[in-house]
Amino acid sequence: MIVLKLGGALITDKRKGVFDRAKLDVINRIAKEIAESKVRDIVIVHGAGSFGHPYVEKYGINPEGISKTHLACERLCCIVCESLIKAGLNPLPIHPANSFRLRGEKIEFEDELFENTDLIPVTHGDVVKSDSGWKVLSGDDIAVELALRFKAERLGFATNTEIVLNGEKLEVFSLKKINELKNVNFNNKTSDVTGGMVGKLEKVKKVADRSKVFIFSGLKKGNISAFLSGANVGTKVLP
Repeated sequence: MIVLKLGGALITDKRKGVFDRAKLDVINRIAKEIAESKVRDIVIVHGAGSFGHPYVEKYGINPEGISKTHLACERLCCIVCESLIKAGLNPLPIHPANSFRLRGEKIEFEDELFENTDLIPVTHGDVVKSDSGWKVLSGDDIAVELALRFKAERLGFATNTEIVLNGEKLEVFSLKKINELKNVNFNNKTSDVTGGMVGKLEKVKKVADRSKVFIFSGLKKGNISAFLSGANVGTKVLP
């Protein structure tokens, strides 16, 4: 299995104060690349972007905020799935608010949701029930959990930015050097309630010794199809 995470800032306009603005041209191009790759043993996870983060920031995690945030996340998932259908694929939207639970830090869901070989599962960051109320569950956390649970051969994070240190894109990055990135300002103009690039790398620690992990720009045409085809793209993340 391959797990592909599409960043919220890649497929939506994630600038602060922006609500519900999808980048349809980017989504449509990505859908075509996935279809043309002919890879079907894949799970797609996408971030919530401007369909999630600004709602949490504005309304919080209360009944109103939960309803508005989840419905917005669902709308974005529908946009992604409609684009995949137009590209000739058969996506199956899986909404975490209805099917996932958090028990402490443990993510719980039924494996069979992702085991239908005739459809491509598509899930996303969302609000989910936990044993202490409702919480935000990021697409990054979901992608890592899926890679762990299904022993994914490859895990790719398609983002709107690459890992750059001292002005140079990193071909390889060891998680042992994560402290070097903590003072790097990748983008301070977006709404993000789930941790940004450093947070993404912290999550990847759980799986980097089991799956081949890549973080790469999804804005560059051909990167997603290259990743799905087995090529090294962007930055390869090592334990």
